[in-house]
Amino acid sequence: MTRFASHARRTAFAAAVCALMAAASPALAINAVCEVLPTSDGFAALRAGPSADARMIARMKTGHSVHLRARNQGEVIRSGPWTQVIYWPNGELFTPGQPEFRSGKIGWVAQRLIGDCG
Repeated sequence: MTRFASHARRTAFAAAVCALMAAASPALAINAVCEVLPTSDGFAALRAGPSADARMIARMKTGHSVHLRARNQGEVIRSGPWTQVIYWPNGELFTPGQPEFRSGKIGWVAQRLIGDCG
């Protein structure tokens, strides 16, 4: 898949997620879909809390996408330089209406390790 096709797919998916936000329960509110940026070791740590000392939940691969979690008003959930996200280790993306959506891992990632959001 070309980079353009990948970006177009993420953009279309983000539009679908935004359309479904109104139907999602407050606990499942999603703001955007973002890409995991390249790092020297090829992954970004998904942590149980907003700290480098928190337990690692998953190693998010470069190029995979994450959903930003948001409060009821659509405000992204942050704690200092950390952002709360939902991640699926196989790189798939799911909308709140899909059963697989609830299987995502919820955790924290350093904001500098996620890039453009569609």
